Amino acid sequence: MTQETFIEPARAIPVARRTQVLVVGAGAGGYPAAIRAARHGAEVLLIERNAVVGGTGPMSFVTEFLSCENIGGILREVQQRLAAHGAAPETFLPEYFNLAYDPEMLKLVVLDMLVESGVELLLNTSVVDVIREGDALKGVIIENKSGRQAIFADVVIDASGDADVAARAGLPMHPREAPQPMMMLCRMGGVDWRRMEAHARDNPDDFSKLWGTPANRLDGAQYVHLTGWKSLVAQGKAEGSLPGTFGHHISIFGATPANLERGIGYLYAVQVLDRDPTDAADLTGAEIEGRRRARDFLPFVKRIPGMEDAYLIDMAPQIGVRDSRRIVGDYTLTRDDIFDGAVFDDEIALKVYRGPNLKGWVRHKPDGSEGGKGHDLTEMPISIVVLGLPYRCMLPVGMENLIVTGKTVSFDNEAHQRVRLMPECMAMGEAAGTAAALAVRDGVTPRQVDIAAVRAMLVEGGTNLDRSKVRVAQVRETLASRGLNVLVS
Repeated sequence: MTQETFIEPARAIPVARRTQVLVVGAGAGGYPAAIRAARHGAEVLLIERNAVVGGTGPMSFVTEFLSCENIGGILREVQQRLAAHGAAPETFLPEYFNLAYDPEMLKLVVLDMLVESGVELLLNTSVVDVIREGDALKGVIIENKSGRQAIFADVVIDASGDADVAARAGLPMHPREAPQPMMMLCRMGGVDWRRMEAHARDNPDDFSKLWGTPANRLDGAQYVHLTGWKSLVAQGKAEGSLPGTFGHHISIFGATPANLERGIGYLYAVQVLDRDPTDAADLTGAEIEGRRRARDFLPFVKRIPGMEDAYLIDMAPQIGVRDSRRIVGDYTLTRDDIFDGAVFDDEIALKVYRGPNLKGWVRHKPDGSEGGKGHDLTEMPISIVVLGLPYRCMLPVGMENLIVTGKTVSFDNEAHQRVRLMPECMAMGEAAGTAAALAVRDGVTPRQVDIAAVRAMLVEGGTNLDRSKVRVAQVRETLASRGLNVLVS
């Protein structure tokens, strides 16, 4: 069937701004970019489609920075500011790997950092088109309450989470292969954490030894993330009391010290499959399905020891999206790069990956069978590798003056599964903002910047790019103490 079309009449639109650096999206890949660029002296405008900053964390209730083994830079500063408000642990506890925080306070902490850095903000604003001259991006067309407007910029950073700017510029994308499920999370009150922890201690084999807080490390924990209740889920699946597609475990997490006392937790079990986040109808369907299934799941939750009196406070404002567009960049990071120990001259971040070295293995399986046979990490050897993220992955082929950051950079499908979390998105954002400021200062394109200078500026800002200083031995010892089969590399 031929799509009906309408030719929009040409019209003159006002130019809202001319700026040096334009950042599109105020999530994990965007706000660090804006902060870094501004702190390095660039004039920065940050636009965000939502009314708040912070991205997936506050909007989708991903209330943990996952895999913080190499924490530094903006993330370290965010953690310290959150801690000052009692909204995160005062010290990062590497044995837990993740960093829990309060999502409401994250919005305010990020907002403070942006304002203090001199970043200009424009909220409730969406990019609807781009302005390009040949292979050079000159700006974007936006829509907001003021109508349709143009913004011109020397450098644009696409931190939209869906590579919206790159897509509207017609740039090539990697195919979406076996996309990971979306997720709907709930904030719960009335959680009896002590009773829940006691049950986990008494049934350690029912809980994950890799993800979150293992049962043997709960005593005195400032941070609690329990993934398990596998036997209860198996029972629910057998009797047909679990609505829709479910994996083989449930996660309850996000327990900062304050939440432990107040009985607040974040519940994850509902996965929405086979939806395209770049299609409006599909995304709408995912929101509807996710909320209705989460509601239907709540009665089953009361069967969890410690959740008998739990109640729903609210569901995440928007569904969590793990998988979206990925640009084709000057370099594409592959799974072989990760496990072969590839080292790049233009590394702008280091990450510790801990998981199986199996082709085709992903944690969040496209069919929703997460945590089942052949997917339980107690059954397989765990590799620990330090991987570097090349700056070239953020430079889309065929376009100047554009840097892409976050989960939509140039990774192959299996590399993306392992390098898409908020800490690495933040690190890429810092690099993008630093490179953009340097490009503006030196009068060059982002592709022409001195990468050695970018790396030096990142290190000066607290980023660790020295592999010898990454706490691999500590990670290995911690995982071995949990009873996992850790490979020695």
